[in-house]
Amino acid sequence: MDDQPVATRPPVWPTTIHWTELPEDKAEGGNSTEWNFYRREVGRLLAEGHEGRWVLIKGEQIIGIWDTREEALRELNERYLMQAALVHQILTREPVFRGPIRCSLWRS
Repeated sequence: MDDQPVATRPPVWPTTIHWTELPEDKAEGGNSTEWNFYRREVGRLLAEGHEGRWVLIKGEQIIGIWDTREEALRELNERYLMQAALVHQILTREPVFRGPIRCSLWRS
C-alpha cells in the first residue's frame, strides 16, 4: 500500500478522456473549424463502426475515412497540400497529452 499521506501525493491526471468531453477550439484559423466539426460528428462515426480508423476533414466536410494514418495523409497531401485540414483517428477515448507547465508573472 502507498505509505505517502494523501495530502502530499501528486495529483493523478487522466490519460484519456471520453469523446463527449472533447474541448471546443475557440481559436480562429488553423484547424479549429475542422476540430469543432469532428467533435460534433465523432458520436455518429463511432456508432457507424469507424473506431480506430482515420478521418480526413476539410472545413465542415468529411472527405473520407481510411484504415491507416498513412492513407489519410496521402489523400490530404494530394488534395490539400499546404491548406488547413484535419486528419484524426476516430476514438471513443482520446489520449490526453500534457506538457510542462509554465508560470509567468504579469507585471503592470
